[in-house]
Amino acid sequence: MPENGQTKKILVIEDEESVRMAIEAGLEVIGDCEVRLAPDADTGMKMLKESRPDILLLDLVMPVTDGMEFLRMLRAEPGEARPGKVILMTAHSNPVPEDNMAALGLDQVLEKPFRLHELAEAVGAKDPFEN
Repeated sequence: MPENGQTKKILVIEDEESVRMAIEAGLEVIGDCEVRLAPDADTGMKMLKESRPDILLLDLVMPVTDGMEFLRMLRAEPGEARPGKVILMTAHSNPVPEDNMAALGLDQVLEKPFRLHELAEAVGAKDPFEN
């Protein structure tokens, strides 16, 4: 993970275009982020290997390959290929018990819909509207 003040490379894997665009807009407002977007898990895995992001924002519910299957695929990758932080985004409340998160390779679950300050906190940035 980059230190504070350095640009964070963030990969967002989200199948709903409107949600992807909203997250991208939020990250632009937060600043200090280089954002890449993937519409599905297969594209996301290719982008992950190419860009080596610091942070992965991963949707849980996606067609074909869901977030949990993606996490299984990610655990099979060499350590250097894995992002420094993995955040699972979901509309389901409490989809992963906290004591199972490390085993799944998760650092955090971000419940949708989330607010800008929650996104900023998740990616380790300051809320842009905080005084």
